[in-house]
Amino acid sequence: MILAGFAAVISPLSGAAWQDTPRPLLTDTELLRDPGGTPLVHLAKGVTVAAGATRGTAQLVTVDGWVAQSDVHDDKRDGFDVSVTPAGGTALREKQAAGVTLGMAHAGTSFLSIETKGNWVHVRRAGWVARAAIDPVAQAGAPVTTPVAAPAPHQTPAAPPSAPPQGGQVTIPAGATFSAVPTGTATGTLEALTRADVVERRGGWTHVRIDAWIADRVVGDTTSLAGITAADLRAAPDKYVGKTVEWTLQVLAIQRADELRPELPQGQPYVLASGPLPETGFVYLAIPPTEVDSFRALDPLAKVKVRATIRAAHSRFLPTPVLTFVRRLD
Repeated sequence: MILAGFAAVISPLSGAAWQDTPRPLLTDTELLRDPGGTPLVHLAKGVTVAAGATRGTAQLVTVDGWVAQSDVHDDKRDGFDVSVTPAGGTALREKQAAGVTLGMAHAGTSFLSIETKGNWVHVRRAGWVARAAIDPVAQAGAPVTTPVAAPAPHQTPAAPPSAPPQGGQVTIPAGATFSAVPTGTATGTLEALTRADVVERRGGWTHVRIDAWIADRVVGDTTSLAGITAADLRAAPDKYVGKTVEWTLQVLAIQRADELRPELPQGQPYVLASGPLPETGFVYLAIPPTEVDSFRALDPLAKVKVRATIRAAHSRFLPTPVLTFVRRLD
């Protein structure tokens, strides 16, 4: 599950003595544009917010976090100046790069940019959450009222929730690996924050079921991952697009995509590599901004084994395969 260390900040409003006290979310919840309105950010249980004004059963908060610069574009409207570009949204993190994932900002969500550091943008957004998501009294079903006094300093904090029962849903963060059996070898990695149904819990492991769609062209293909070669791609350019390969590459440089590589979004970081070894030739490996520093830290001409999906059998102007990075295997 996603843990937090994340604070939402709002300007003081009279009438609620506890409004600036950090309060953890008691459940996963959506940050909405208006009470009952358009979802902006899916926030995870445990994220800490500072509460503001209330409107019925809704609570106003403002969220701060960091998003990859490549996932937002200039969009000045309604007092905001950037908005989320990818159709699948983007992760909102506590810090740049490897920071804790706080939630998933939906496509089109507008933010106010605070500062930019490297490939990351510090953003802020005000919105509404359900009062029950942060107020244990409201969650218990008691009448929703605005407190008029802070809790006594000696008041005993509420006991932590008990272990969740079988069934229900959980939120799985981007980057989590999954296995066919408890403690088994990882068989895949989630690339985005995902909701899943709980089937069973056993010995510190949760059996989950995820609804997903897979392109027909990859279903039922028994081709070995290690068996797909660059020669195979040249021989049948359309056959292997979308397939996953495990290739050993020799890293030559870290670059950013431009108009000469239309298979990648402009500005997308990618690895220029030779391979797949022992074949000669070149490969473009698109990597997320979070992986740039780790690849730059490699020794010159380092060899790495990666799992990646085939994005294109060749670029527009060169016979160079274009891959999307999934994970390192070495």
